Amino acid sequence: MVFQGGGYATSAGSGGGSAEWIAAQGMVGVRVEYRTRYPANYADAARAVRVVRQRAAEWNIDPDRVGVLGYSAGGHLASLLSTQPELSVDRDDDLADHVSARPDLVVLAYPLISFVDGYFPGAFANSVDNFFGRPNVGESLRRDFSNELHVDQAHPPVFIWTTRDDSIVPYTHSQLFADACAKAQVPVRFELFPHGPHGMGLAIGQRSEVGGWTGQLRTWLAEHWEILIGDGHP
Repeated sequence: MVFQGGGYATSAGSGGGSAEWIAAQGMVGVRVEYRTRYPANYADAARAVRVVRQRAAEWNIDPDRVGVLGYSAGGHLASLLSTQPELSVDRDDDLADHVSARPDLVVLAYPLISFVDGYFPGAFANSVDNFFGRPNVGESLRRDFSNELHVDQAHPPVFIWTTRDDSIVPYTHSQLFADACAKAQVPVRFELFPHGPHGMGLAIGQRSEVGGWTGQLRTWLAEHWEILIGDGHP
């Protein structure tokens, strides 16, 4: 399940084509459109996971192997769901009382993780302000949505990557999340590439090291789910 980026101003930012790429690996790719302001964005993400699980037999999906792939702000939404799967319950979601919204595996690409690390009004392309629908949100509330602070031992395995010179979301966000996973004894693979701008998406065809992240992901998926993954071509 793919949550594209967009700074919580849109759900159609970086990461386009990922659902198709996932399908090319022999899995089922689902691109999730989500509203941008909390709690509607969280409700959309949680509902999407529940619907996939409910319709698993119809779509030939293993309901115990529902993974999420989040880019940038979409990575924040994906990891918000994985760390706090019952944070908010939409009263209109008729699946909420019997279908889990927590994914079984998490992949994060240059994710926004923290609403406190490196924060200032307008930071991260206004993602925090957009998320809440207003500027100057106090630190206590921002900590409630800082995912590095909410990892526990029930968290699913994580693959996370970013670049050291990302100028939009500091690499420290990914580092904090990876460290929190390690502390909670959650299986985690963290790839910090030296160079590459924010928003590279699949980065297929890039000559720099970051262009190999999808190959590393295929290997990691095969190890964790013991399935044969495709050759990486769309």
